[in-house]
Amino acid sequence: MSQFYRISLTALLGLSALTLPALAQQAQPAKGEGEKKLQTGQIVEVQIPIAVIDVQVILVDAKAVKNIREQVTKFGTQFEKEIEKERNEIRTVNQELARQRTILSPESFAEKRRKFEQKVVEVQRLVQRRQRELDKSRNEAMIVLNKAYTEIVWKIANELNLAVILRKNQTAYAVPSLDITKKVLTRLDKKLPTVKVSKPGK
Repeated sequence: MSQFYRISLTALLGLSALTLPALAQQAQPAKGEGEKKLQTGQIVEVQIPIAVIDVQVILVDAKAVKNIREQVTKFGTQFEKEIEKERNEIRTVNQELARQRTILSPESFAEKRRKFEQKVVEVQRLVQRRQRELDKSRNEAMIVLNKAYTEIVWKIANELNLAVILRKNQTAYAVPSLDITKKVLTRLDKKLPTVKVSKPGK
C-alpha cells in the first residue's frame, strides 16, 4: 500500500463507490479521541485504503474489447449486404408497380400493392431481427469480458488490501498514484486478448 494514499472518509462523501468486502481492519482513531470529537460535534476521520479506475479507458483500449468490436462490425457488414439486397428488390418492385398502375385493373393493382406492402413489412422485421441477434452476440461476448475484468479487479484489491475502488468519472480529483487502470488493463490484455463472438442468429 506504499503507493496508495490513505484518505479521510469525509473526502468520499457524495461519491458513488464500488465497495469491496471488509479486508484487514482499518486504522481507527484512538478511542478517547474519537469519543471526544463525537461529543463536541466534530468530524471523526476514518482512514481507508482506496484506488480509482477509469472504466472508459478499459472499454476503449482493452484488446478484447477491440477484438469484439471488429467481429461485431464484420457481422454487421454482412447483415447490411443482405438487407441492402432486400431493399433493392423493394425499389424494383415499387418502380414496376408505378409503371403498371395505368394498365392494371384497380383490383389487380390493389392486390399487387398489398403484396408489396407486406414485403416492406417483412424487410423491416428482418432489420429488427438482425439487430437483436447482433446485440445478443455482442452482449454475450461482453459478459465473458466483464467476468475476467471483475476477477482481475478483485485480485488487485486483495493484493493491495483495498477497501474501496472508485470510478474515475465519479471523482472530482484523485492523485495519479491512486489510479490502477493501467495495472488492470495490462492484466486483462494478458489474460483475455480475444473473445469469440458467436455468429448472430445461432
